Amino acid sequence: MNILVIVISVLITVICVLLALLQHYYFINKLYKKPSIKYDVPVFADLIPSEKSKSNRDFPLQALKDYDEDLVLYDLNSALNSQPHQGKSDTIEFIIKNDKATGTDSEVYNTLQAAISFKLSGKNHKALKLFEHAAAIAPENPDVLNKYGEFLEQQHQDIVSADELYFKALTYSPDHKAALINRERTAQVVEGLDYNLFKSIDSKNDYLKKRMKMDSFEAVKKQAYYLHIYHTVGIEGNTMTVEQLRYLVETGQVVSGKSIIEHNEVLGLEKAMQYIKLLVHQDYIGIKEILGIHRRVMGHVDPISSGVFRNENVFVGSHSPPFHEELPGLMDSYVEWLNSEEARSMHPVRYAALAHYKLVDIHPFIDGNGRTSRLIMNLILLKAGYPPVMVLKEQRYFLYIQDVARKSNKNYLSRLLSFGSVFYF
Repeated sequence: MNILVIVISVLITVICVLLALLQHYYFINKLYKKPSIKYDVPVFADLIPSEKSKSNRDFPLQALKDYDEDLVLYDLNSALNSQPHQGKSDTIEFIIKNDKATGTDSEVYNTLQAAISFKLSGKNHKALKLFEHAAAIAPENPDVLNKYGEFLEQQHQDIVSADELYFKALTYSPDHKAALINRERTAQVVEGLDYNLFKSIDSKNDYLKKRMKMDSFEAVKKQAYYLHIYHTVGIEGNTMTVEQLRYLVETGQVVSGKSIIEHNEVLGLEKAMQYIKLLVHQDYIGIKEILGIHRRVMGHVDPISSGVFRNENVFVGSHSPPFHEELPGLMDSYVEWLNSEEARSMHPVRYAALAHYKLVDIHPFIDGNGRTSRLIMNLILLKAGYPPVMVLKEQRYFLYIQDVARKSNKNYLSRLLSFGSVFYF
């Protein structure tokens, strides 16, 4: 009898231990395991040449004397050999300032009524000016935003901008009946535009994968790597030419007449792109990786501030990023979203665009936020089997699109993709 009791006690103890271990294993994996995102084969990762192959380029350095940036861009675009984007429109005609309202209620009301009167009488140019003025002095007024959106939709057929304004009106007044009705209609149209754009991009991407196997395009691909660096640092004001930065990267020699900062910006970005190539084969993108990208981008320029979050508040045009005390929590949330099922279920282009938007909006660093955000965007694209995006420095104005698209993530995507940013090979 005593033996039976002992055996039963031992069995119960063993069962309890096993249950405890299973419970511990479940919670550890459920709560602490880093989610693994499945990506497509990163077929375009070799577009970023490795350190060892930099001096082994197929085209000699002196050939860049006859370098023609426009010709390279033409070759890149013509390689797509497909129809232009559907639904492309000039959606950056205006900027709504996010400053606090400066007009009185009476002034806002009178301006809005005058704009509506001009609209009804067919004087659309004057109506547009007044709607712009009303939105500038009362950027949080849902009636102004809604009427402005209706004007753009009806008179300019600018449904993307109109959808943003309806969305913004609902942000400040969720029960605004007219904005609710308008947004329900336009949101579906904008979603359709994005869907058609995705189809076009996917078709071009499939074609590019075939072109990657052709030797005849090899020289253009390699020149495009330097063109990418040129435009990325050029957006920030760097004045080096493509020939000069390539000479710097390949020889390590100083370029006469250029500042130390300009040299360091080029070297830092080149190091960051090498790091991106390593991260392509890593599933998880965390705080460590984001700081690592920034550390390489800014390490040569500002070693003290590189790779660390800002410890002061900053202002970027009309945008006021979150207070620096909020950054740890915001960045944890950003990384959680970046690796979430929600994000990985999106189309890769939408995912990449939103990753860029969200990080720029948080603005976690003193400097280098744009470059870091664009590198993360391209990292996501490379992981998903897409080529990286080259944003031309002439499109710098469009990078401030978040001033208009604030709080409207989907529309940010439509605007970002409609400005002719090209994929490089």
